[in-house]
Amino acid sequence: MGVSILIIFASAIFGLSWFLNQPFIVINNLTVSGNSLVATNDIVNTVKNIIADSYLGLFAKNNILIYPEKIIRQTLVAAFPAIKEVSGNLKNWQTLQLSVRERSPFALWCQSIDSADCFYLDDDGLIFSVAPVFSNNIFLKFAGGQISASSSPIGKNFLSNDEFRQLNFFLDSLTPLGLMPISLEVGIDEYQIYLKNGGRLIIGAADDLSKVLENLKTIFHSENLKKAFARGGAIDYIDFRYGNKVFYKFKN
Repeated sequence: MGVSILIIFASAIFGLSWFLNQPFIVINNLTVSGNSLVATNDIVNTVKNIIADSYLGLFAKNNILIYPEKIIRQTLVAAFPAIKEVSGNLKNWQTLQLSVRERSPFALWCQSIDSADCFYLDDDGLIFSVAPVFSNNIFLKFAGGQISASSSPIGKNFLSNDEFRQLNFFLDSLTPLGLMPISLEVGIDEYQIYLKNGGRLIIGAADDLSKVLENLKTIFHSENLKKAFARGGAIDYIDFRYGNKVFYKFKN
């Protein structure tokens, strides 16, 4: 009796394996849309390598009924940092359509402020692609951070998500004061923010940015600074690294 059950079970398994390998339910065509930073061939070849495998050596992964959609999504996002999301749909019995959503450039990351070799950052601070050389300040430029110079920065975060978001909120808050940041360099224990019309802000990395912003507003509403601006003065730097004592210097 036990042998008969085993034979029936084995026959069912091999019968199912034979059915799932029939040509009319096997994926033999892949299409990709939504990608511009990642080459279509790279995506297609990666997926082909995944579905060329089988489950337990019996059930082919290129079958439309059991293809590993979740693994395909996870593998593509891990292999290509420029890809943020992937979804798959079956167009017909043999075609898998992949829809790709790539990360959007938010800013640039460079090894140093003066470097021309830069990379795109998204709004989470992830470095995801090489950027072309721009002739003007199209994007805000970041430099430094927790990136090693000895390896490729692609796929790495410039800073932690929280620190990156706090810095961006602070930079956005400068615009109402008439200050236009064009780049920010992260040092070991400080930030240096370079402004469009010259000058820079120096802030301690451990400082409370909300307090720094309040101090900055106070300075810009002070009579001394207003008179200096009225005389055509231009800020060289404002240094916030010393608690409630703020130091600033005018050019010339």
